[in-house]
Amino acid sequence: MTKTASTRERLLAAARDLFWTRGYSNVSVRDITNAAGVDAALVSRYFGGKQGLFEATLAGIPRWEALDAEGEALLAAAVASFAHPFDPDCVQANPFTMLLSNIIDPEMGDKIRTLVQEGLAAPLARKLDGPYVEERAAMLLAALFGMALMRKNFQIAALTDPPPQEVSAQIRHLAQAALHFKA
Repeated sequence: MTKTASTRERLLAAARDLFWTRGYSNVSVRDITNAAGVDAALVSRYFGGKQGLFEATLAGIPRWEALDAEGEALLAAAVASFAHPFDPDCVQANPFTMLLSNIIDPEMGDKIRTLVQEGLAAPLARKLDGPYVEERAAMLLAALFGMALMRKNFQIAALTDPPPQEVSAQIRHLAQAALHFKA
């Protein structure tokens, strides 16, 4: 790896950790460059500025694996991606913490809403059959993210204490209800 690639990767790693856990507006370029151990001018050089660096972290979000499944496998993959063993003390940067940390950000909130709509809701709706596909996709995401939010941020004991298989059953119940919505 060249020095340029190494510096760029260190900036991306530090930015991902800080932006995704603290939120875009709560992080300065200086915070990122201090964490990466590089000069602040390099953010402009490699990314054009703070916003370009934030957008580069978003480009690294992996595709949601549930979108690669079909039929009942889609439901199983969606549930599995939200039913992993839960550590309430975990503050590790991940796409879920990024969404929570940035959805209400005055500068990046619209970008995050677009990311969710175009990267999750719309592709999920295209995979569903029958009526109300957009509504059902949105309700599935609401059920999944709502459950995760209640577990992670509110630490509701009934959702954090049971063994993973029981949590999976709870999430599956919510997900099935969302997918079988009828107006």
